[in-house]
Amino acid sequence: MDHLGFLLVPEFPIYALIPALEALRVANQSAGRRLYAWQILSVDGAPVRAGSGMTMTPDAAIDGVPTPPPMVIVCAGNRPTQYITRPLLLWLQRLARSGATLGAIDTGVFTLAAAGLLDGYRVTLHWEAVSVFREQYPDIEVLEQLFVVDRNRVTCAGGMAALDMMLDLIARQHGYALAQIVANGFVHEGPRRDDERQRRVPMETGAADRASMLGVIRTMEAHLDTPLSPQQLAAANGLSVRQLERLVRRRLNDSPMRYYLKVRLQAARHLLFYSDRTVQEIALASGFSSPEIFSRCFRAQFGRSPRDFRREFTGDRLQRFRPEIGQRISPVEPTIE
Repeated sequence: MDHLGFLLVPEFPIYALIPALEALRVANQSAGRRLYAWQILSVDGAPVRAGSGMTMTPDAAIDGVPTPPPMVIVCAGNRPTQYITRPLLLWLQRLARSGATLGAIDTGVFTLAAAGLLDGYRVTLHWEAVSVFREQYPDIEVLEQLFVVDRNRVTCAGGMAALDMMLDLIARQHGYALAQIVANGFVHEGPRRDDERQRRVPMETGAADRASMLGVIRTMEAHLDTPLSPQQLAAANGLSVRQLERLVRRRLNDSPMRYYLKVRLQAARHLLFYSDRTVQEIALASGFSSPEIFSRCFRAQFGRSPRDFRREFTGDRLQRFRPEIGQRISPVEPTIE
């Protein structure tokens, strides 16, 4: 029987954790025997609040587990760097020295990276936080795909990618047939490949020029701090300016430069949400010459200033947008039905 531990970091994505746990439960049920057991862990053993406002009661604190599971997955979401503590890093480092397999759901990779446990490994995480991670850890190779299994490190983008990562684990250990049965239990088409993209460009399906549009968007995302001119953007994608304008108008009903501005503002919003950088630093990283211009454009796009956005979507004021429902979830020991 394989034993897994899921370490919850405050604001973890419960919508990703539940499919991961349920995949293991359905695998047990479908096999008619206990293939997997799991523990829910937290740093101090206290209930952990998810990003949705719900709380989950762990089975134990990290220092209360006499024999740590041979596989531990760190589950993190919003503001991942704010909950990294020295006891947590030391515990993960001890696990690594013992040969444990370590993984991460969503932004849990920030914790593994802070512990120095991803050097020489390939990883993935939710696409919104990729640019922040790459800037903080430029020497770690990041792939924007559903999940990555690199020797004894497993990482996924969160959301339904957590289910796909578990299906891959089940397939590797107990065969593809069982993984497909588990997928069927989720009314899920089937295990997706690890290298599938996390997201699709707007209006992508069925269009002959989707590759060109995807290339333009990727170029925009790669040049946020020093935005390209229309001529440079077109040339980088083998297009004339006129072709670029027609492409973006046809696919996105927008002009290239207006859409480019939206891409930069979206990236800035991710930085406000996932990082602790100042508004001035974020303005420069997003290609704005001054915080004042950045704030004016941000307000026009999102209806509030960057500082108001950060204040409203962090801490207790987040409850204004997702009222606390006060529901606690206690993990249930897996059973065979």
